[in-house]
Amino acid sequence: MNDVEKSNARQRILDASIVLFSKKGYTGVGVREIANEASVNLAMISYYFNGKIGILKEIIENFFDLYLPIFDNIDDASIPPEACFRNLVYKLVEFVRDNTELFLMVYNELPLDVPEVSEIKTKRIGELITKMRGLMIRFGIDPQDRRLFSIVGPSLISAILTQFRLRPVIRHLFQFEPDESYYQHYAETICILFLKGISGINSNVKE
Repeated sequence: MNDVEKSNARQRILDASIVLFSKKGYTGVGVREIANEASVNLAMISYYFNGKIGILKEIIENFFDLYLPIFDNIDDASIPPEACFRNLVYKLVEFVRDNTELFLMVYNELPLDVPEVSEIKTKRIGELITKMRGLMIRFGIDPQDRRLFSIVGPSLISAILTQFRLRPVIRHLFQFEPDESYYQHYAETICILFLKGISGINSNVKE
């Protein structure tokens, strides 16, 4: 097997694992199923990742490498905090659209008590909190208030992600396919909801 084939096999293992983990959860998937989905020899999983836990570690690291840059410079003092927040939400919605299975997989796996990835999760989520501090301060949220800080960030991500988790239900129930204009409206509605509350959404509709 040449270098290109090795690289392709390695990536196929990662891609297959993301799909399977997002559908069945990390604990519900075996290495043999991953190997079959990726069309690779079972031994390759041990060779490249030293088992299933190695795959999970790499997926989480790769996710945060893609995800954290979204939060760079989100507290730009040259523009109002509301505009910074809107920019962030629109970027997050776009990111989840482009990486839905990856985001769902990591979001579902982060709460699991897997000791081998605890250090990675703590480190990378700490980096995320650091990047959000400036914007939260501009909204008057004290970063030392750990309870409030632990509510605001996860609530925003949950609000954005819920639509993607329920997308098959939404398609069936409301009989439409979300398109670009829908996601623009979706991002803006989340912004209004967080910045102005339910009454803000009502006012925006009337306008």
